[in-house]
Amino acid sequence: MCYPRQRLLLIVLLIHFASFFAIGQELTNKEKKALKEAETYLRLEEYHFVEDEMLESTKLSPSIALMWYYLGIATFYSPTKNKVDALPYFEKANELSPDMRQVNYWLGKNYQLSTQFDKAVVAYQKARGELAKLDEDALKEAKKNAGYQNYTIEELDRFIEQSQRGTAFMEQADDKLMLNLSLANTYLPDITPIITVDAQRLYFTSHRQDISSHHELDPHDQLPYQDVFYMDRREDGYWGSPKEFVEINTEEHDAAIALTADGNQLFMYRSVGASTVNPGDIYEVHRKGKKWTSPKPISAPINSSALETHMSMSSDGKVIIFTSNRTDKNAHGGKDLYIVRQLPNGEWAEPQNMGDKINTDLDEESPYIHPDGKVLYFSSQGHHSIGGFDVFKVDIDLKTGELGELEQLNYPVNSPSDDLFYVMSADGSESYFSSVREEGMGGFDIYCVKNNESNVRKVVFFNLKVNTENAKKVKAHVKLVNIQTHEVEKDEIVYTDGGQLKFMHRCADDYAILVSAEGYLFKSERINFDLYETPTIELNEFYELQTFAVNKSEPLNNIYFKDGELDLASSTAELQELKTLVDDHSSYSLEIIGHSNFDDSKSPLVLEFETKTKSMETLEGLKTIGVEDDNLINENIGYGTRFPLYLKDSPDSWKNDRMEYIIRPKGYRKMLSRAANCTIETYDQEYYELDTRNDVEFIERNEGKLSHLLSELKQCAYLELVITADNSKKSLMEINQVFKYMEDNGVEREQLTSNIVSDATTGMNLQYIEDEVAEDGYVNYDPQHDHDEIHEELISGTTELVETRTSGASIAKSNEDLAFESRIEDMTIQFPFNSEEFGHAHDDVLQEIFDYLENNPLKGLKIIGHTDSTGPDVYNTYLGMQRAKSVAYFFKDLSNPNRISVDSKGEDEPIASNSTRNGRSENRRIQFKFQVVSNAK
Repeated sequence: MCYPRQRLLLIVLLIHFASFFAIGQELTNKEKKALKEAETYLRLEEYHFVEDEMLESTKLSPSIALMWYYLGIATFYSPTKNKVDALPYFEKANELSPDMRQVNYWLGKNYQLSTQFDKAVVAYQKARGELAKLDEDALKEAKKNAGYQNYTIEELDRFIEQSQRGTAFMEQADDKLMLNLSLANTYLPDITPIITVDAQRLYFTSHRQDISSHHELDPHDQLPYQDVFYMDRREDGYWGSPKEFVEINTEEHDAAIALTADGNQLFMYRSVGASTVNPGDIYEVHRKGKKWTSPKPISAPINSSALETHMSMSSDGKVIIFTSNRTDKNAHGGKDLYIVRQLPNGEWAEPQNMGDKINTDLDEESPYIHPDGKVLYFSSQGHHSIGGFDVFKVDIDLKTGELGELEQLNYPVNSPSDDLFYVMSADGSESYFSSVREEGMGGFDIYCVKNNESNVRKVVFFNLKVNTENAKKVKAHVKLVNIQTHEVEKDEIVYTDGGQLKFMHRCADDYAILVSAEGYLFKSERINFDLYETPTIELNEFYELQTFAVNKSEPLNNIYFKDGELDLASSTAELQELKTLVDDHSSYSLEIIGHSNFDDSKSPLVLEFETKTKSMETLEGLKTIGVEDDNLINENIGYGTRFPLYLKDSPDSWKNDRMEYIIRPKGYRKMLSRAANCTIETYDQEYYELDTRNDVEFIERNEGKLSHLLSELKQCAYLELVITADNSKKSLMEINQVFKYMEDNGVEREQLTSNIVSDATTGMNLQYIEDEVAEDGYVNYDPQHDHDEIHEELISGTTELVETRTSGASIAKSNEDLAFESRIEDMTIQFPFNSEEFGHAHDDVLQEIFDYLENNPLKGLKIIGHTDSTGPDVYNTYLGMQRAKSVAYFFKDLSNPNRISVDSKGEDEPIASNSTRNGRSENRRIQFKFQVVSNAK
């Protein structure tokens, strides 16, 4: 549609005033004053004042789009921020007032920098359409807005083209290790790394004040003046702490930019006045013994009335390549690279523009001649940069000026941000450069690339979709957590029912993805990026959130253990999600269950024992972070490998090693006895083959058989359903579908088990549960006997007969056995103060107990921990448990370790007075109690 010029101008003015009055809201005088001050500083480009003003104003008036917009501009230009820190401010402004001013340009720029290339293209195209509609007068009016950004249709086209190439470029990343040089970096800009030929010293330039003797601030940007610093390499190969280069720093801006091969001449960029708005020239200083001379303008014919910012000298000292924005007849536009050579008589020739193979109509910067004299590195905004300045390399003959083919460096060096000041060690093993990265410490940071080492971090393109089982559109939170550092590196919002979350991130080792939404169970995923062989990864994941309801469950994939004990630091992110869930639904409780992966070196009983221990550890961890006891089912539940999610030979089988949470009513408890819960004398022993023709209708086609066996299971809690299937992924899915059907209809997990056998026909049958431990409340059932759990002990003559009616087994205890048990139960193992370590002094007696239990498979052992009264009750109970567990660990290889149980009495049962040192020492102990178990394999 075409508008007359006057009408179009009116539309632009109306848009301007509409944005000022923020979605129809008239501003208060205080709000108008704040915006006016921000606009004044925006025009002066003093962004730190804008940022301070708008940060405060958006807290008081969060509904005014223009405030968020100005805050975004100030943050983007802040030298102490990462540019993408501005993104949420521009998104907020656009949410409050869609398409206001140049917000689509700013969104495009931030999406491009954060590698959200698809979103960047859309935003840039909107900005292009808006700019194309403006005629000369309308554009003139728009430019009067504070914070106006000058750009052309051609520039927007270039940004669009860069973003369209972005994903493909990032996928070609080099497999090289990149490190943030954190010792050198601060939240202030840190730039221009220079490495000596022997690689033993690194010079750099920084605004840092922590070790500087120069504390004045530049009145223009309120940052400390730049100074030169250096780091020396230690004997172990790492860099030492930074030191100020006091000998050459002045009261103005000083930046080191180049060094001669012998290390005796340093070149610097210095501004001509006490402000960065003044042009600058290149200076040189010389080492004289242990001292350095004062900076003087470089002797070579480089400096001019234009701006010369950077240079590099060849190893033989006869060639200099430098940067200048001079406007001679050969200039290509912006800053170009020039070359100057030393003549045979020692004089310097006139500088020559390096031509269009190097220079473009955009800026070129930071040349670096490698010490071998054969390769030139430089940064350019042109040459199909992926965004900002990119680093390029070209083979060069310094004598003739002949150039090879231009080559753009890959990620991790080049990125959509500005990548500058690239240098490489003489042996090629290391490279250093400066860049503004999302993961940086603030502003420009110095990065090191280890060219001979594989990149520990992979470049990961995340494409995440979230839906809800009830198809409602809700706001979901997605967190990406680094398990090693325990940091939440991404915390994003995505709307369900069609929303997508796309971003690029560099990852290594284990990461957690946590997805949550109000009113739903949270989902947890663990990804080990070291398992991927390629340096770039496309991760497409779909998550469906379950509505919060009783008996629903989700895996916990990011609970970690070391030597059988909870690694609380690594598990905190997931435990906190559980706590949040409980806090939001305080009238419910959590049941925590342990599962394990297949392990041929351990028996199923050992794996079950270990998962019960992990359940106990996880419960203790939840209590440690503040979850109340009545919000937890305080029972140690573990199923070993009975409920696998992946087959034994699957590359994802490691994910079977997991925890799980189930929502239970408050006060829920597991059955203490099955004795009163069996109303049948016989049961259906037929083997039912299942119809497996179609996964989608699997349950529907077999529902008759399933409902029949469901009825049997509900009549007798001693029955269990065994599903037999072959070792295929399809069969495992069918097993889990049957399990879900049974659980949804009220069957306990203790009544379900799988039997995976090669080439088996999928089917199911009932059997009596055979090997549960009495301590857990589940005893064996034998229809020949009554339903008493365990008979009373019968003593006859010198032999004590204990008969377990549920198994028909008996234990004859000789006088020798009785004496042994009495001796063990009367002894204690004592512990040092506040310790759970007891050394090896009691290994012999523990081995005696071990051997006794092995020879008496129906005997169990309870290990009880005690403490003195020092410290709070809660801690003493915890310490007593840790002591009992440390002793229990000795019996981990017992044929059935489920016979070992642990308990803590804390300070409640002292055997001596806690008022004396000796008494307290006696109370710090464990004691043993032998028990009878039902039946054990």
